[in-house]
Amino acid sequence: MYSNYLHLPGLTGSLFYFSLIWLFLVSGPMSGITANAQPTDATLRVIVISEDEGTPVTGANILLTIPEGDTLRAGVSDIDGFYEFSGIPPGNYQIHISYIGFETQRETITLEESETRIHRSELVTSVSELDELVIGVIRGAVRREAGMQTITSVDLDRIPTPGPGGDLTVYLQTLPGVVTSGDRGGEMYIRGGTPAQNLMLVDKMPVIKPFHISNLFSAFPQEIISSVDMYAGGFGAEYASATSSVLDVSLRQGNMRNFQSQAAVSPYMSSFQAEGPLTTDKASLLVMGRYSTIEQAAPPLTGKEVPLLFHDMTARLSINWEGITCSVTGLNTFDRGKINPQREVRLSWSNTTIGTRCLGYAEELRHAVDFTIGYSGYQSSETGIDNTGRSAGVQMGFLRMDNGGDLFGTPVNYGFQWILTRYNAQLDDPFSEIRNSGVRFADLGSSLEIFTSVFSGYLSTNWQPREDLTITPGLTTQIRQSYLAPTVEPRLRVTWSPGGSDRQEVSLAAGRYFQMMDGITDERDAGTVFYVYKPVDEGDPLPESLHAILGYRSDLSRNLTANLEGYAKKHKNIPVAEWTREPGNTIRTAQADGFTYGLDLQFEADLNSFYFSLGYGWSQVTYEALSEDLVAWVDEPVFRYHPSHDRRHQLNLLSSYHIAGFTFNASWRFNSGAPFTQIFAYDMILNVPKQHPLADRGRIVTLYSEPFDGRMPSFHRLDVSVDRSFQILPGLELEAELGAINAYNIRNVFYFDVNTLQQVDQMPLLPYMSIGARFN
Repeated sequence: MYSNYLHLPGLTGSLFYFSLIWLFLVSGPMSGITANAQPTDATLRVIVISEDEGTPVTGANILLTIPEGDTLRAGVSDIDGFYEFSGIPPGNYQIHISYIGFETQRETITLEESETRIHRSELVTSVSELDELVIGVIRGAVRREAGMQTITSVDLDRIPTPGPGGDLTVYLQTLPGVVTSGDRGGEMYIRGGTPAQNLMLVDKMPVIKPFHISNLFSAFPQEIISSVDMYAGGFGAEYASATSSVLDVSLRQGNMRNFQSQAAVSPYMSSFQAEGPLTTDKASLLVMGRYSTIEQAAPPLTGKEVPLLFHDMTARLSINWEGITCSVTGLNTFDRGKINPQREVRLSWSNTTIGTRCLGYAEELRHAVDFTIGYSGYQSSETGIDNTGRSAGVQMGFLRMDNGGDLFGTPVNYGFQWILTRYNAQLDDPFSEIRNSGVRFADLGSSLEIFTSVFSGYLSTNWQPREDLTITPGLTTQIRQSYLAPTVEPRLRVTWSPGGSDRQEVSLAAGRYFQMMDGITDERDAGTVFYVYKPVDEGDPLPESLHAILGYRSDLSRNLTANLEGYAKKHKNIPVAEWTREPGNTIRTAQADGFTYGLDLQFEADLNSFYFSLGYGWSQVTYEALSEDLVAWVDEPVFRYHPSHDRRHQLNLLSSYHIAGFTFNASWRFNSGAPFTQIFAYDMILNVPKQHPLADRGRIVTLYSEPFDGRMPSFHRLDVSVDRSFQILPGLELEAELGAINAYNIRNVFYFDVNTLQQVDQMPLLPYMSIGARFN
């Protein structure tokens, strides 16, 4: 059994997984599920693109009506501008396609028996009002459904960001239930979950840590994002291997009809973007790169050292053939710096992701097929003044397929995912203890190198027993090599529109979730964000969670919307690094259970030139574990504590105002204080027998008090900006932005460093001015 963990899957296991994949490929996309389907029913596949760029329109409303005017079906285009209506009786219909900023398109079509029709629609840009036939699209800060929210580039543009354009990281921090480690570190905690319990996807490819070390930037700037689906909990059956949240990022296609580029500079970031057609309407390329200059620019502007360096590069090749759309996406990020400028501990990490995703929807296919294959790698390290340190990494090869069908007249979605993963870590003294006995992952000593294989599959359906009620049950299962028991993960999402009106909606989401991977860090030390990732030890229970979310959304008027959402998460078998009196990191873990519950209230007003959003969140996160498992020095047999991401109160105010060509943005955030572990004492430790008590003074160490027995002061910050565009020449546009992060220069505490006995503050006032040029 020891060798099973240290080598690639054997021939038998590989053949088993390959057989399963072959079964899916042959029986799924080629034939589909057709139980009880009417042989005369037709299928309509709609592709929506913009006339200006020839790129997909995400979120377009698509209505299929009968000649009398009644709506037969309604849908919303996805990231490929695609939507499929199946099981349609043959006859005459009218298609209505609309989206804000485009003219509504209407067309009459006739569907024959057993026909599969592909209907392409090009929307023409317009500034006119949409008529009453248009149904609302769930967008914006409060327009969401049971933990799920769709974020667009328009949302990102409203947040002051100290660089060219908006960024996903800064926007996420304005949402209740989202907690960061501070303005450094790149950590994201969502409704009680840890960073290791989140699933981050870009074009359906996993990315371990896409957030930059400054926490003001991520690998996803506004300019390349099509949309982001954020699930703070209760996500559907199509997502596996996460127990807290999902962030599903979709990049946009490059312009299919015109070349354009832009470059921008600011004191903290420089960027360049280029896009255009390789073959008109057939293939395009989008490239964007950014490089931070905050390390050089911050000291003269703020009077303080900000030793942070990061950069990223993203490229997307998009190809549109007849009946198939493919994209090849590459992403690379690099981060290096110090959380505490006065402490000689340097962190670094990098991501490399590349893969291909294809959507096949040709008339010959009974149902559209979505296929993804690629590679994702992550490597991180932390080094000290004596070159001792630690490193860890994850490399994944993945294969994914999503398909659909009809089962007893009900649409069915199903798919599978196969991931081969290599984990590696090297922990040097004084950060770890070397242990060489046993065969468990946690006992392999100061280093590990492990290969695992995980296969997962899902099945879900979208059942609409009546017009105002939609029920989406699903089931997910995962199985790992040498962990033969498959998981059983039921999922459920329900939406109900009282009275059949889309002006109000009640939604519910619940589910059971497992993951096969642990992420371990010494969470008592806010000065490190170093994680060791590894598979769950054989024989140990898998990390598991139960989610329950109940939400209510109401359109108070055409411009005012409110959302109220209550949630609870029960986490089991959370891997927690064993505690010691002194700071340290080990791959040995204990098991803790956690319970998170809270309430989010959001209010949004969108009055054409003026936008305002208010969000308030209250939550409580509690962990408990056996003291003997934690190797803790507390008296209670079961130790209960509130971890560092337990923020009870969050208040976020956001406003945007357009006038005379100027755009004024402001964001104010308040968070109550986070728990931290206080200092108990200092001591001298000798390395016996190598050191003698009479000849050597030993090593000075800090001893912790009872874990998380204190709370930091509360945090609040105001960010402001004003920007305007100028048309200099035909085809040349300049955009200037002036702003400030932490505008009133409040001294927010990041953490107290027990090693240097210094208070580490978050960013001071960061004034900035960015200038960008766009070439068309």
